[in-house]
Amino acid sequence: MNKSQTIGIGIIIVGIIAYLLFENSIIQTTSGALCAIGLGLILKWIPFKKKIQLNN
Repeated sequence: MNKSQTIGIGIIIVGIIAYLLFENSIIQTTSGALCAIGLGLILKWIPFKKKIQLNN
């Protein structure tokens, strides 16, 4: 596992805890978005490196 996957797992855990602790619909929606971002980081759907194209 690399650094972004570890961060993704942490984000998912925070999202799940926020979903379970609060009964507010805005916070539950936000925690769903956090879980989606965390899943994207774990599965490497969100790239952090810029692809540089060299034009000759």
